[in-house]
Amino acid sequence: MKQLHILAFALISLLLPACNQDKSSLNEIDSRSFPDSQVTLGTDILKRLTTDSLTSVQNIIQTEQNPVMGKMDEMIRTVENTSKLKSDTTWKVLSREWEDIRVNLSDMKGLSNASDSMADSELNTIERKWCDLNVRLLKLSGEVRFGDALEKILYEAKVPVLSDKILKSIIYTHIDDQIFINIFGTSSLIHHHTTGGTIKIIQESGYPANNEIILRCETNDSRFLNVFIRIPFWAINPTVTHGNVKYVPHPGEYCQISRMWKDGDEIRIVLKN
Repeated sequence: MKQLHILAFALISLLLPACNQDKSSLNEIDSRSFPDSQVTLGTDILKRLTTDSLTSVQNIIQTEQNPVMGKMDEMIRTVENTSKLKSDTTWKVLSREWEDIRVNLSDMKGLSNASDSMADSELNTIERKWCDLNVRLLKLSGEVRFGDALEKILYEAKVPVLSDKILKSIIYTHIDDQIFINIFGTSSLIHHHTTGGTIKIIQESGYPANNEIILRCETNDSRFLNVFIRIPFWAINPTVTHGNVKYVPHPGEYCQISRMWKDGDEIRIVLKN
């Protein structure tokens, strides 16, 4: 029975999108969030979070008065209707609009005056909507660029944007026993394996102050997992190692580690060498 599970997971992994594929096509994976109770965030991350949820904050910018907000609302409605996104043309248009907004947000931050509280408040609201859009896109498509955008907001926003609940819903996601590590930062996940038993994955890091992350496994038994580690586009000569075993990570892709995980296993990730 265990061999059948392993074979099934291996076959599914072959169907997952490679992040260097043509962005004009949607490779839908639809990964799922873990329950809040199974994810623990480190104190360094908690200090960067807002106490408000994205849905509880009133939009101080009216959609008709701000084209960026209006466009993101339109894109979110498109993402919710996944049948439309299965058209290569629709996904290509959405991808182009996403890139335009990413550039616009960068320009807005450059023009933002720190002494102008209203400008900061408006920018924070736009960033919240941007997070909402990228959470949906990341879980739907499993593309690294959306995780990059979320992590940038988490660590670079002047005012906290992500809430505890939202970050827990996206820092780790999964498809059965395939686990995606989407955001870097000290944290841990308890995963209930489909064959029984639990596996705890602990992420230890001084990120973003340094570019090294350690993944450590705690379990009472060996379990097969496909673990996908997001390698940011900006990574330079990244390395992923387990003892003497070296994996081949590529910037802008997820590095896949498919193996029997046992207690004490450690994976070392270095994003810049």
